[in-house]
Amino acid sequence: MSRKIAPRAGFTCLAAALGLLAAGHGAGAAEPFMATGLPFFEPYRIAIVTLDISGGKVTGTVAPPVGDPRAAIPVSGTQADGVLRLTIGEGTQAYSLAFSENQRGLHRILEETASVPGVDAVTLFRPAAGFSEAALALQHDADNWCGALYGALSLQLRAADLTSLPAAPAVLADLDVMVEPQQGGTARVKMKDLWSRLRLAARSGDDVNVEIAVPVGSEAKTAQEIRRVPQVVAVTLPAQCGETVLAVIPRAKIADGDKVSDAKLKSYAEGTLARLLSGGAPEGGAAGQRKFKIQNATVVAGPGGQPMFRATVTGEAEATRLGKGAWDQFTLTLMPLVTATDAADTLSLVPAISDLKGARKSGPQLPADAAFKPVDDSEVSAGISQRLVSWLAAAEGTRCVFLTRVPFDEPEDSLSCTNVAMDEAQLPDDN
Repeated sequence: MSRKIAPRAGFTCLAAALGLLAAGHGAGAAEPFMATGLPFFEPYRIAIVTLDISGGKVTGTVAPPVGDPRAAIPVSGTQADGVLRLTIGEGTQAYSLAFSENQRGLHRILEETASVPGVDAVTLFRPAAGFSEAALALQHDADNWCGALYGALSLQLRAADLTSLPAAPAVLADLDVMVEPQQGGTARVKMKDLWSRLRLAARSGDDVNVEIAVPVGSEAKTAQEIRRVPQVVAVTLPAQCGETVLAVIPRAKIADGDKVSDAKLKSYAEGTLARLLSGGAPEGGAAGQRKFKIQNATVVAGPGGQPMFRATVTGEAEATRLGKGAWDQFTLTLMPLVTATDAADTLSLVPAISDLKGARKSGPQLPADAAFKPVDDSEVSAGISQRLVSWLAAAEGTRCVFLTRVPFDEPEDSLSCTNVAMDEAQLPDDN
């Protein structure tokens, strides 16, 4: 089965690049950066570097992802003539590096002023609005990562500790481990019921990796709690590939502070859908002329109790997925979520399409509900999801992610999505 991944797009760059570090930038305010190339907290790829720059003097720390109990390392340095010089550590265990500033996409980037061929360069980066709690707590551990951003975590368990413990620690005992039954598919088994099997695997001397299912929205908190368990080496996002479809939107449009507002979510979803289904362009506020219906719109409790928008949507295929000659009718669920790729001022909307039905188009008027017949077509559902998230990202000037194993061909004039995760911001921009 083939997979269509939309090419990089969807970022709205700032009006101009940031230039070199200006004197006094961020004076008196500590700023957290993610850093690659600093091998202090293996096996994590990312360290959290917090810098306080004031009057040309720099102080700060290098720490592991939030929740890891290892002590932070002190940072000192200077800023002058557009160069940031940092000393990481103290005494004989100190390391000196020099950085200049750049910008890629919506990220502020600090790069080494000179790199050694064959040696991983150190890069520090942060989005313009800073990081969300989830971004600082959730990282991935593989260069070829393409896993889901929510609903699961990957645990690395220390082999020496497993072999010496006859029962799972209380914090781990009731975690739901994802397993593959002989008959295929996936299932969940409590860690305490698999502990003996994991201990046997650890006799080889190699650490043991398992994936656990967690309630959507609890990933960051769960990762922080589990990292404090001595038997746990690392907690990351899963490395296996899966379906990921989402659009990033400004947090303030559906939330009051840290809490999603039912009223704001419903108003935003209905208003956005009305523009999309009417054939309106994402860059402008005017609605189009196409016919549509939004029925039974409501906000319901989703996994973990977080609010979700749900409605029955009817619209022309030309608007819902850039199709032709048909009407689409389906149940749409929009789940707000803070993912590892969100900044402090953004949320992600994750769509789900169900109860898909279709009717032939014979004119501009909406058919009666009885004219719609069930459609079992994953490509149509994928097309609706892709159209929705790419349209939202274009409308908000943000980004979307559309990663699917459904054999889906984008329409010629479709908008596209980027699949760049937060800690890949240091990669060169090909555009």
